[in-house]
Amino acid sequence: MTRFHVAALCALLVSSPALAQRYLGQDEETFTWSRRISSGGSVTIKNFNGAINITSSSGSEVQIRAEKRVRGERASVSDIAFDVDESSDGVMFCTVWRGESMCDEDHNMRDVRGSVVLTVAIPRDARLKASTGNGELTVESAGAEVEVATGNGRVRVGPTQGRVRASTGNGDVEIENAKGPVKVSTGNGRVFVATSAGPVTATTGNGDIDVRMQSLRTDDDMTFSSGSGTIRLTLPAEFNGEIDAGTGNGTLSSDFAIQLRGRMDPQHVRGTIGSGGRVIRMRTGNGRLELLKS
Repeated sequence: MTRFHVAALCALLVSSPALAQRYLGQDEETFTWSRRISSGGSVTIKNFNGAINITSSSGSEVQIRAEKRVRGERASVSDIAFDVDESSDGVMFCTVWRGESMCDEDHNMRDVRGSVVLTVAIPRDARLKASTGNGELTVESAGAEVEVATGNGRVRVGPTQGRVRASTGNGDVEIENAKGPVKVSTGNGRVFVATSAGPVTATTGNGDIDVRMQSLRTDDDMTFSSGSGTIRLTLPAEFNGEIDAGTGNGTLSSDFAIQLRGRMDPQHVRGTIGSGGRVIRMRTGNGRLELLKS
């Protein structure tokens, strides 16, 4: 009976698709992987260290090329593997360092002496979520919805159809030709956002913010803040809303007529544009505040 249970368990482990997908490509310097996903499916990429470059595929297939890089005599390419979790909703692809997978919430990465450069092609209608502990993250015209994050590095997102969220602990963030709401944050760096349909929220610990919106689809409030830097906000010419803007050392200029509330203060302005409505908050410790018409 005991032998039967052991044999049955071994057969289950070998045949289980979920377990069979874990820790692929351990002995390969460059690993490639591809699968078809359903329309509108999700693609999640989690990298412990290294750049991620995402482009669009011509069909419904997710294609991944992973290039391993190790440093020092105590590391080898076999220390790095790949963890793939497929479901009816999409796929999660994670890098693994010495048995610790980024797919696992309780992973414990120690003495990491390697990185993985990921080049990923995804369907245009896929929902994308990608993150790396350290490295540049680029999305080129891919993904219906995009959520990307890096602990350290530049983030750039090209044309997208839906919501965009992007963050970095240190580095510039550029979002161009978005067609939906955008939320951006960086601990230190410049922020540039251009979208055809706001709202937008953008924050940086230190750096300029330049946000351009052609239209606003909701009445959500918006916040723009920088520890030190100019904040330039371009709004639709027919914009209506409330303005609460302050700068520790700078000036405010506006293409819009503002009906002021309270006393006149060159460093802090509260007022109404047009018929009022949503609130726009602008804060910088040191820099100019500019309101422009598109």
